[in-house]
Amino acid sequence: MKTIYSKEKYQWLGKVPIGIGAVMKGWNIKESDFRNPKQLPVVDFRAMTNACPHNCFHCFTDKNKKTLILKEIKNIIDQLAKYKTKAINYLGEGEPTIDPDFMKIIRYTVKKKIQPIIFTDAATMLLDKSLVKELNKLKVTICPKMDSLYNEKYQNWVVGDKTNTYFKKRNQAIDLLIKEGFNKIEKDGTTRLGFDMVISKKNKFEVPKILRWCRKNNIFILFATYLPTGRCAKDNFNNSLVLSTKELGEIYNLVDDIDKTEFNYNHSQLQMNNFGTIGCVEYMQIYGDGRVSPCGGCETIIGNIRKDKLKDIIEKIDSKYPYFSLAKRNGKCPFRDLVK
Repeated sequence: MKTIYSKEKYQWLGKVPIGIGAVMKGWNIKESDFRNPKQLPVVDFRAMTNACPHNCFHCFTDKNKKTLILKEIKNIIDQLAKYKTKAINYLGEGEPTIDPDFMKIIRYTVKKKIQPIIFTDAATMLLDKSLVKELNKLKVTICPKMDSLYNEKYQNWVVGDKTNTYFKKRNQAIDLLIKEGFNKIEKDGTTRLGFDMVISKKNKFEVPKILRWCRKNNIFILFATYLPTGRCAKDNFNNSLVLSTKELGEIYNLVDDIDKTEFNYNHSQLQMNNFGTIGCVEYMQIYGDGRVSPCGGCETIIGNIRKDKLKDIIEKIDSKYPYFSLAKRNGKCPFRDLVK
């Protein structure tokens, strides 16, 4: 079958094959827009609750309590809308979907023409068919946690699930998301269903199988490495599962080879050190109390959006981290080791 490509060229990706989940809706930033100083690409927002039913050993958040009230959150969204922000990654300090203001925040984000992307465990709230239907109606992008699609024991261990039910519930939620059409094929080459997979020595063997499954089901997949923040940055963090830069490079080469030979998708320029399927499009992280850091990989606070203007915060980031500014970005994560 002939491969059909998107008309638009996206940052780090170029034109992408349609129907293989090449990019999540919201992360499909046009090359012409990415370097525009008057626009922001994707902003990380920990606007949701710090509560979470799980205890992931590699969690990058510090579970700080959200103190921004809904009115303040809407004001922040208003500021981001004025900068024509493409998408907001709703990360939460905990599980976003259990925040009391969750749907109000999502609806307001859509109203302001910003794409909401929800990073979620999926198992807690996304078995609720009415909620899933409403999120689908709003054209929200969902990115469930995916440490394993096949190894139930490992997945439950990662999230610290003592009931051994997480894996099955999460998979049921994924089935529901697929049934409702979040992975529907779009002419722009995007999908509204993605998986967030942190690669380790215990699940690296799944990479080829899960990549092929995602490609055939129009689901985007992130092959991420451990972030140097949160629990991973603590002295007592167990590094025994962390891949060497050589191992990671081999996996990324494998991903590239499968995509190129089996799906006519050439992204060989993506020898990244953060995600195996796309360069970094995130800029700025806003905490639940208004503090701001450059991104999820750097916790250095450079301002507080409660009192500082967004324009001033952007100038501070570009001044203190010139290699992170949108004008000079190369897609690699400056806060992770380079892949050899």
